Amino acid sequence: MRELLLVEGLLLAGASASLGASWAMGRAIDRAAAPGAPFSWVWIGALSYAALVGVAAVATWVARIRIEAVAQQAMLSVKQRLFSHLLRHDVALHDRYGSGALLARVSGDVEAMRLLFSEVILQLPGDFALVLGMFVVLGYSAPVLMGIVALSVPLWVGLVVLYRRVSPAAFGEVRSHATALSGWMAETIPAIPLLRSMDRTGFAAEHTAALGRARFDADLRYGLQSVWFFNGLFGVRSGVLALVVWVGAEQVAKGALSAGVLLVAVDYARKMVEPFLRLQFHITTLERARVGGARVKELLDTPRAVQDPVQPAPWPGVGEGIQLDEVSFSYNPDVPLFSGVSLRVPVGRRVAIVGPTGGGKSSLIQLVARFRDPVGGTVRIAGLDLKAMRVVDLRLHIGLVTQAVQLLPGTVLESLGLEGSDGRARAAALLAEVGLSQRLTPETMVGPGGETLSRGEVQLLCLARTLVHEPEVLLLDEATSAMDPDTEARVMRVLADRPERTLLTVAHRLRTVVEYDQIVVFDRGIVESGTHEGLLRAGGAYAALWRAQVARERTPDAEVRL
Repeated sequence: MRELLLVEGLLLAGASASLGASWAMGRAIDRAAAPGAPFSWVWIGALSYAALVGVAAVATWVARIRIEAVAQQAMLSVKQRLFSHLLRHDVALHDRYGSGALLARVSGDVEAMRLLFSEVILQLPGDFALVLGMFVVLGYSAPVLMGIVALSVPLWVGLVVLYRRVSPAAFGEVRSHATALSGWMAETIPAIPLLRSMDRTGFAAEHTAALGRARFDADLRYGLQSVWFFNGLFGVRSGVLALVVWVGAEQVAKGALSAGVLLVAVDYARKMVEPFLRLQFHITTLERARVGGARVKELLDTPRAVQDPVQPAPWPGVGEGIQLDEVSFSYNPDVPLFSGVSLRVPVGRRVAIVGPTGGGKSSLIQLVARFRDPVGGTVRIAGLDLKAMRVVDLRLHIGLVTQAVQLLPGTVLESLGLEGSDGRARAAALLAEVGLSQRLTPETMVGPGGETLSRGEVQLLCLARTLVHEPEVLLLDEATSAMDPDTEARVMRVLADRPERTLLTVAHRLRTVVEYDQIVVFDRGIVESGTHEGLLRAGGAYAALWRAQVARERTPDAEVRL
């Protein structure tokens, strides 16, 4: 608050000095024009004018610096709150917003709010004081000229009101096209290698050009509105100046007004347009901030679909294992993905979930990790509903590795979430365990998304990252899809070395799960369940999947296993 009062005080001091500069020059000219007056009055007026203009400039400059500091600090708090909200939110948020849209809210929309704070809220009192001061001085020294200037105010206000009515729709269109373009670019630029490999760069270029053209057209329409507004303001100012000079000159000739006061009136009439010009920018900033603030508020008000209980229960251990009772789930309330699913995964057992693409296997895994909550039924661990625990407690004991790998730039040690000498030793042991010790060390740098590694190596590193805290339950969602068969077999042996760990795996390559304790064929529900040999003898959906894969592989070994 003290900083805000200082800023407002500096802005008011700058407005007062700006008014005083014109007044001092006018008074000096009147003194110098008096019979027998020394010419030094001209110098006194010039120096006074220069000094007051300097004071106004310095006060405004310091105020601008302090305004920016206050605004940046305020928006830093907003960005931190917004980013913390994104970190705490669940994956359902990303079903609604793409990464480009979220980036636009965290960056562009918050910047618009900063401009509102620094350019409008803090500067309006100074502009108001400047206009009020002009009318007070002119009303005292030149009432007739003050009346002329006052008559122009409704014209300026009318222009502002007209601009305010037509600009929001145009700006909303600009913002919509800008968001579409920035979101498209955010999604497309990382995918350029993929676009090249698929020979789709032409499509991307055409779509980008279309979005760019749409934004250009919207910007042009909005810009032309601003041009008409500027021209209107300057046209009114020119008319006011001409009228003030004409009437004022007549009054000077009649002796009813001094030349110095006329100079003050002309300078004030010239300055009168400045607050209205700034008001135009304020309107633009206000519209940008209104849209941006609404979008930020919408994001902050988006509730988490996965909520922690008011009185959370402690982690119960795996105990009786994982249990799904009549579980139903859907992304769209009108289109259920699966319903009535019941499944038991005893502690220490290895259970594989297989089936066609789009059948809901990954969604089932996300329910067990509580990235999402079922719309019906209950998911339990050791007999306790997952909703009875805090998400952070659950995630400490359940590890998840997906096929959509994510690595942040930094060292391997940082990617594993370890630090210190103990962390380095633990990282080295994990790298050796997953077979990366010959390729990586804890100090090896990895690029964003693991761009310096092969996809298989990234999956291995993600697996090592999940094993850091020795989770009691491990969920694998196509976590070895990019590995060669030998590496995949080694990883499976590593996981099998921990018989106390419960393992739930989504797999498309059936050979990786033939030794599992239970295989569940899942296609929008459980189709069949059993061991590999038992399901082959049953001759159902699993046997058909197995035969199809064997036929594609065409290996003697596969035929023998069949």
